[in-house]
Amino acid sequence: MIERGSLALRGSSVLLGSASCRTQHLQRHIFRQRYAVRLGCGRNGLHFAGVGAKGLRQARGVQVCAVAAPEKQRVTYEKSFPLPGNHKVQVWLEEGESGDQRVRLRTGHPGRLVLHWGVEGGRDYRGGWRLPGREAWPEGTVAYKERALQTPWRPAEGGGQEVALELAGAEASDFLNFVLKDAATGTWYDYNGSNFHVPLRSALVTASMTMSYDLENEPAVLPDLPGELCGIWAYIQWEAAGCPNRSQADSDAEYQKSIEDLKAHLRRGVSLDELWRVARGELRYADWLQQRASGNGSAGAAAPPAPSVPQELVNVQAYLLWEQAGRPDGADFARDARKGLEAQLREGKSVADLERALMSPQPQAPGKPIEQRPPAAAPAAPELGESIGRRGVNPLDFIKKPVPLLSSEKRGAPKRALGALEAAAAKDETCVWQRTYGMGNKTEMLVAVRAPEGRDGRVSITLTTDVPTDTVLHWGVRCGRSQDWLLPPQGVWPPGSKPARGDNSIAIDSPFRSADADEDCADIRVGGDRVALQRVTLDVPAGHDLAGLIFVIRSADSTVWWRDGGANFSVPVPGGSKAAEADAAAGIEDDLARTIVDCEVNSSEWTLMHRYNKASDLIEGILQGGSEDPTQALATVFVWLRYSAARQLTWQRNYNTQPRILGDAQARLTATIAKAHAATGGEAQEWARAMLGTVGRGGNAQAVRDEILNIMHRNNISEKKGTWMEEWHQKLHNNTTPDDVAICEAFIAFLEAGGDMGTYWGVLSEHGVPSHMCVTRERLESFDRAITLEPEGYADKRDALTREFRTYLGILKAVHSGADLNASAQAAAGALPGAVKGYLGYVQAHQGDHIILPLVENAIEARTELAGSLSGNRDLLYLDLALENVARAAAERGAGAAGSGAGALVGPLLQNLVLSTGNNEELCYCLKAWQALPAAVTAGAFPSREDALKASAVIDRVRRAIAAASDAVSQRIGPIATSLGRAFGVDDWYVDLFAEEVVRGGPAFALSLVLSAVEPALRAAAELGAWQLISPVNALGRVAVVEGLHEVQDKIYAEPTVLLAKRVTGEEEVPEGCVAVVTPDAPDVLSHVSVRARNMRVLFATCHEAGPLDEIEALAGKVLYLETTAAGGITWEEVDSARLSGSSGGGSERAPRRKLSIKIPRWCGRWAVGMDEYADGVVGAKSKNLAGLRGKLPDWINLPPSVTVPFGAFEEALGANANAGLRKKLEAAVKDIPDSQAEEALAACRDLVMQVEVPAELQKELKAAMEKANIPVPDSKERWGKALDALKGVWASKYNERALLSMRKVGLDFQDLRMAVLVQRVVPATYAFVIHTHNPATGAADVVYTELVVGLGEAIVSGLVPGSALSSVAKKDALDKPRVVMYPSKSDGMFVPESLIFRSDSNGEDLEGYAGAGLYDSITMDATELRKVDYAADRLLADEGFRMDLLSRVAKTGAAIEDALGSAQDVEGCVEADGSIFVVQTRPQM
Repeated sequence: MIERGSLALRGSSVLLGSASCRTQHLQRHIFRQRYAVRLGCGRNGLHFAGVGAKGLRQARGVQVCAVAAPEKQRVTYEKSFPLPGNHKVQVWLEEGESGDQRVRLRTGHPGRLVLHWGVEGGRDYRGGWRLPGREAWPEGTVAYKERALQTPWRPAEGGGQEVALELAGAEASDFLNFVLKDAATGTWYDYNGSNFHVPLRSALVTASMTMSYDLENEPAVLPDLPGELCGIWAYIQWEAAGCPNRSQADSDAEYQKSIEDLKAHLRRGVSLDELWRVARGELRYADWLQQRASGNGSAGAAAPPAPSVPQELVNVQAYLLWEQAGRPDGADFARDARKGLEAQLREGKSVADLERALMSPQPQAPGKPIEQRPPAAAPAAPELGESIGRRGVNPLDFIKKPVPLLSSEKRGAPKRALGALEAAAAKDETCVWQRTYGMGNKTEMLVAVRAPEGRDGRVSITLTTDVPTDTVLHWGVRCGRSQDWLLPPQGVWPPGSKPARGDNSIAIDSPFRSADADEDCADIRVGGDRVALQRVTLDVPAGHDLAGLIFVIRSADSTVWWRDGGANFSVPVPGGSKAAEADAAAGIEDDLARTIVDCEVNSSEWTLMHRYNKASDLIEGILQGGSEDPTQALATVFVWLRYSAARQLTWQRNYNTQPRILGDAQARLTATIAKAHAATGGEAQEWARAMLGTVGRGGNAQAVRDEILNIMHRNNISEKKGTWMEEWHQKLHNNTTPDDVAICEAFIAFLEAGGDMGTYWGVLSEHGVPSHMCVTRERLESFDRAITLEPEGYADKRDALTREFRTYLGILKAVHSGADLNASAQAAAGALPGAVKGYLGYVQAHQGDHIILPLVENAIEARTELAGSLSGNRDLLYLDLALENVARAAAERGAGAAGSGAGALVGPLLQNLVLSTGNNEELCYCLKAWQALPAAVTAGAFPSREDALKASAVIDRVRRAIAAASDAVSQRIGPIATSLGRAFGVDDWYVDLFAEEVVRGGPAFALSLVLSAVEPALRAAAELGAWQLISPVNALGRVAVVEGLHEVQDKIYAEPTVLLAKRVTGEEEVPEGCVAVVTPDAPDVLSHVSVRARNMRVLFATCHEAGPLDEIEALAGKVLYLETTAAGGITWEEVDSARLSGSSGGGSERAPRRKLSIKIPRWCGRWAVGMDEYADGVVGAKSKNLAGLRGKLPDWINLPPSVTVPFGAFEEALGANANAGLRKKLEAAVKDIPDSQAEEALAACRDLVMQVEVPAELQKELKAAMEKANIPVPDSKERWGKALDALKGVWASKYNERALLSMRKVGLDFQDLRMAVLVQRVVPATYAFVIHTHNPATGAADVVYTELVVGLGEAIVSGLVPGSALSSVAKKDALDKPRVVMYPSKSDGMFVPESLIFRSDSNGEDLEGYAGAGLYDSITMDATELRKVDYAADRLLADEGFRMDLLSRVAKTGAAIEDALGSAQDVEGCVEADGSIFVVQTRPQM
């Protein structure tokens, strides 16, 4: 026992001596601040009763020592934390006699470490990490975004490195928090997913105090709170509060409150595990709170249950307390508010009494001027922030499996009573217009308009229905462009017609009659039962001035009325006035689109309610099999609804819709869309989901009408004309629209700004993005119930109205803004999967935050958890859309500010796109490839060259996937938007931008922005630069810009031309006169166009950055001199046009072209020859080279057995009597081939070749030769048919445009070409390669260049598979050390089952000085198929040792073949699954 005046430890108690009253007061303060205990003063000193923490428990690994003399007391703390790689970091704490703290950290880790740190407690502590003052910063310390300090470690004596921290005086703190960063690799080290957490005080008060305190249960250090738990807790508390609508600031504050609530529970002894059980829903939150309040499971006597106070009243009271306190920032008065209200209930007041007192207006002092509040602080600049540490997922699990869009039974169109009449009308040339309308209970009405004498003659309008009850046509007409309902001229009334309501009526009632006597209706049967039809016909004479027929249908007893989606039916009448001639639907062939246009243009009464009901009907029809292409149909409805949401269509015309009725229409439409989402898959499902973003959910629409009146009454605002409030009230009462959300937000901002009118108009103008969606003064005045005035300031009611309208805004958003995050979270609260809540809680609290990465990650994690529950669930779909929007908006805010660190956003945003896209298979493989990259890339750090190369290849693949997804959207909806937009009368500029706006508003655009921020740094780290030189020569020419190189490959430029081609596949021909091709595409270095460019000495370069290409495009029509640099780039300068005179465009490097000639071989008299019979004039160079390699290569290089159908075999077969007619047709077709644009004529030639009858002798000899060479022979007539088709396909490839143009350029007649065909077994390739034994990019003879792909080699040479191959170079004196220059980015591999391949082997492919390789086809007997390549699971990328060994063996193969043949070679081969290498062909390298 240490004497009084010093610290003693007895088991788990601390004894402190008596102290003065002032000291006791100090002790109370300390204990209240740190340990939430109640302290009192007794005769023997302080006594206490624990209401929170009960004491301190020594942490594991902590040593505590005491020194008797107070003035010399030192307490030492020592702990060791593990680091990866068997390293550790050791921490020592020394606490001085005056409370000063010295912390020493030491480690043997070899990295360039930085201590990322902050403290808790100390000077002016307000929670979170505190940054000590500069006097406490060790040398070299810098502030990290004002959120942490970063201190470099210094070498320590005796080895390792260390950091020393001094916290003196007021800087002395309670805890040190830190993580470590290796600046050399960008790697972060933490403690099991949390910060390293070190207590800096081991005693609470000085040794001069004496008291007794139980240390049994209170931990010295609270456990770190996982972010997911904090998010779930915030969500649970928001849900328990009734899912209130909160501002962003309120959400942030509530999130912080939830964290403090968790800490309070931990201090009271609640375990982290128990809190997790509540978060996971194993313990119901309300029951758990009640249980703990009753004392069950916790220490202490049961507390009396508190009176129940509605949360809404607590919120109001807290707001009033906050106002009374001077509106302090960050203050929370909820607890005081609840206690005060509970006390009033205990005193006898009722909840109704409290409500009346709180909800009545709170008048301000008379005459008090309107407070001019200071402008809001500028938002903080976006920061990337730190990752939440996302869960590992298998992206391939996200692939959306294709499902039948609709059942075959539905697509087959069930038997319908009016089906035959529809078909007849469709075939009737006199029928100029027809529509079928649903009448409910599976009945329909067909309207057919016929003009048998042409549009200027008489018109017959027939309405036929299978409704079983007697019906009446209640109708009128319209003239010109007027939508007014007019009385029809009596001459067109059908028999039995009469005015609907006497002589003054403008409507006519015409009864339907039985159609049994009509020939086309006499025997209509469905399922064997006869169906009776009824009909009415109107005959309109020639020369009329009618524009349309307007009508509804009623039952004869007027008990049932039928409308078209809530509006009148409208039918155009041809032949009327010129204004009516401009039928908006004319020229639109799609029946669905015509129906939409008719409703929009021809309906006299039309509102959002009518539109939504009609859309519901049309979608139901699509789901019932009413469309041959449901995807196209749903995309059409989306475009229509998108035009509506963008305010390009009227929201109200001649009709007022009460909010309740509009809400019903919205609810019906959104439920129907959700049904479509469940019934479809792939792209169709994507359009169904997108539709929800164009229409509000519906919600409690009646509350829109009721609550505005309640607000006015509660605040004593009279319903007085001539005021802004009453004008808005009348609009809301009669026709609420999404504009009301903007108006409400503007009014709230106006109130909060102290009645500043500029704020009101500013918020309205900012509400619509882009500008055409803004709510302008003109728009407000255009409403049927116009808003012409500006709002009043209501100085005496401003604060109460602000509260009221924030709640009202939630009602409006629930109705009109389905994808609003808070509104959708409220609606979906009851259906949320438990795992979503934590992520959603964080997003709700931080959705406008400037810290980007954790917000994006939480939003995507929430979407991921929702994905399995979305199908057909409207509320979850809305929430999913809202989360997508949050992630997209955050990424767009932060992409530019994140710099190279934006790499951390790529994975989440790619997953975001995966979740949103219908046909997402390729995107899923992209996501998997990105996730497989090293952490230095995916975390946005600084990768090595090798890692950056891998990342660049993945980004190339992602870029193509984004482009494909975006192009698919544009190609689908672009034509629809154009036809509908023109018919609707939408401004041309918006029609033209429609598809682009949809793409830019989607998740692909945000990802593209981030990639643009990441790519430059990655390419620099990979030493790639902006340019890739495929054919490095200088060039002089005039700049021309083309969309695709294929568009101009047959063009002859009159002067040297530099082409900027935006699309190059690799299989095009370089056009005559072209001296340079620059492109953003990256065809393989060994593709046909690449080889041709090098052979022709044409500059060919790929640019991976938009800037240089934009600069060159801006110089279109100018003359440029382009020069390659030693660093692998291109520079250019504009020069005078005169320099083109007499120039070939290539300068001194462009050699004159030699004149070529071609020998025409004669048929050798054999249909098939083996390798021993290969000779000049019999077979081509491919065959001869293979034969010549036998016995000259190492044993590990294999040659496949081969036979060849020799030169002249095709011509001999064509000359057979069986093909005499075809021969004449082919000769005529060849004569008709034009000098340009020849592809159509050449295709006709190929079709004729494919009809050639192959002689039986050819098949017989080919079979014998194959058997002798041990090549598998087709085993059936069907298999032989496929083999001979492949043979003829190779013959037919003589007639292709690229080859024709290529031969013409060098003066060769393509008729002189003869085609031998090399036949081989298809080696079942795992990989395929092409080798150039001299580096094609530099011409270096001592370097072997290889390209390797997964699957067949056609993926390299054909240009059919975009993307790069795995490219490498190896010095010939170091073939064991290949160097990768490009990693693969091809999305697909080409595969074929065990089969035969027929390879072109013509006399025109290997002429000296002419690159004829790749001009003609090689065709497999069985069809090749494209399969997605999963590089993350392939040894080629995953196993560096395997990769280097394979690349080395391939390079050695090329060198061995060059040695055997004595010249540079272009080699093709493949690798079997067991690693065996086969060479399938070789030829001299051009």
